[in-house]
Amino acid sequence: MGNAKDKKVKTKALKNDFWMLGLIWRFTPSYVILCLIDGVFLGINSCIGMLFIKYLLNFLTNNSGLGKISNLVIAYGLYIAIFNMFFYWFYQVFLPYTKEKLHREMCSSMFLKAVSLDLEKYDDPEFYDDFIWAMEQTYIRATNLMDDTERMTSRMVGSVTLVGIFFGIDPLMAVLILAFAITRIIFTTLLNRTNVKFFSEINPLNRKDNYIRRVFMLPDYAKEIRATTVAEPLFDEFDKNKLKKDELVEKYSFKRVLFQFLGMALPVIGETLLYIILIYKIMVLKTMQLGDLTVAISGLWKISWNLRDLADRLIRYHEHGIFIEKIIKFMKNVPSIVGGEVDAPEFEELEIKDLEFSYTKDGQQITALDRINMKIRQGEKIAIVGYNGAGKTTLTKLIMRLYDPKQGTIKYNGKNLKEYSINSLRDKMVAVFQDYRIFAGTVAENVVGGEFDGKNEEKVLKALEKSDFCAKLKTLSNGISTLLTREFEDDGTELSGGEKQKLAIARAFYKNAQLIIMDEPSSALDPDAEYNLNRSISRYAEDKTVIFISHRLSTTRHADRIYMFEKGKIVESGTHEELIAKNGKYAYMFNLQAEKYRKAATEKQD
Repeated sequence: MGNAKDKKVKTKALKNDFWMLGLIWRFTPSYVILCLIDGVFLGINSCIGMLFIKYLLNFLTNNSGLGKISNLVIAYGLYIAIFNMFFYWFYQVFLPYTKEKLHREMCSSMFLKAVSLDLEKYDDPEFYDDFIWAMEQTYIRATNLMDDTERMTSRMVGSVTLVGIFFGIDPLMAVLILAFAITRIIFTTLLNRTNVKFFSEINPLNRKDNYIRRVFMLPDYAKEIRATTVAEPLFDEFDKNKLKKDELVEKYSFKRVLFQFLGMALPVIGETLLYIILIYKIMVLKTMQLGDLTVAISGLWKISWNLRDLADRLIRYHEHGIFIEKIIKFMKNVPSIVGGEVDAPEFEELEIKDLEFSYTKDGQQITALDRINMKIRQGEKIAIVGYNGAGKTTLTKLIMRLYDPKQGTIKYNGKNLKEYSINSLRDKMVAVFQDYRIFAGTVAENVVGGEFDGKNEEKVLKALEKSDFCAKLKTLSNGISTLLTREFEDDGTELSGGEKQKLAIARAFYKNAQLIIMDEPSSALDPDAEYNLNRSISRYAEDKTVIFISHRLSTTRHADRIYMFEKGKIVESGTHEELIAKNGKYAYMFNLQAEKYRKAATEKQD
């Protein structure tokens, strides 16, 4: 049963390797072809060198004449010159260029796949770990696989050629050399497998040891260790860990020593036997020339090394296949959020009916939204308020089809969101998310949300003015062409949290969308800047539909309708005046925040 399972794993790993080779062929077929050619050349090259020495020594021993020897040397010299020209061109010119091309193509394909992923995938820790691994390791695994393929080709060609040479010298020697080389491969393979099992079991214990060492070494933990008794269970864990490691060493030590000894001893015995045969043939039988002896001695070592290295490469091939499985899983991912064929018209109405959404966290099902019902018409200003974790941001992601609901529907102008093409739907909306990001690029590119060609400079400047960014813009020497962050250039400009938020809001002003979603638009702003921003949004969005998501209620007073969320449910709705008069949860939250503002203002005056 175990052997069948191992065979299945090996077969799958090999299929994965061929999948990766197919991907490399798709992007850079010349890389695959020339690596195989180079492998063949490398395999033959060492044998040609041995044959040259053999014939040279035999010619010298037999006094074959200067002409014959000269022709041999000239022919070998020409071969070496041609081989080295190809060798240096391949490694110094072809490989750097081709690997860079492969890297670009693979990164592009990974980026495109990443963009197509459902946002929900980022919430799955297991998938996200595999996703990050795939993004970081695809190119590395591809080039390592090609390196091993090239070397395996070289070792196989070299070994076959060497065995052929030995058969020409003495068939019995060829059989013996092959037998002892295979013996070495078998025991080396067994040793490698045992080491893999040993290290896979001991590595978690080593990680635990390293953590305990860090706790006692790093200053981060110094105070807690001295102020508590947390060191005692760590001492106990360290001792238990040591006992487990001792058990593992005892479990595998005999096999490791045995396989290593047999892997080294048997080939040495075989080589000694072959040397005895060689000496006997030269000194007693006188049936072997000096050149043949030289080939036999050097070839004996080389074929053994070739086959041993081939075994190591095969093991690495298996390892590549196991890890490539993660890359294949990532690349075969198909998004579940797929748009329809209808282009979304201008916004008129959004109807949310019996909307439910939940997700899994730490094995538990968490309800984010529970039977939400809302209707938002063109031109209305809607405020959605509540404490953190109430489900406010989740609703905005559902509206933009970053997620799809588990139950219920969202209708845009009377049609389910799923009937519209995703790009056309999102083109009619604009959102400033709470966890906004500034990208490494110019101010203008960050406002436009893409490439800026200079044609819409006035529109960019107006958007920055509306978001109250102009004061900062005047301090930037290159204006809207100023490069932000230091990711690309050391002299890039870093913005404060509030400045970044204003720039993110400018994106919303730049895009002429009818439906605007502001998710905590003023969270990084002080009260004065928040007031100015709210006035600017009111002026700019007078004829547009705006959904404010906030837990700071200063943004909600003039909303047409306010929805109070709690634990994924709408617990109150109405105008500001209606909810204050109701004296419920909204009123309590508003009065609590108003008191803080009044206290802060008093302290500022004092």
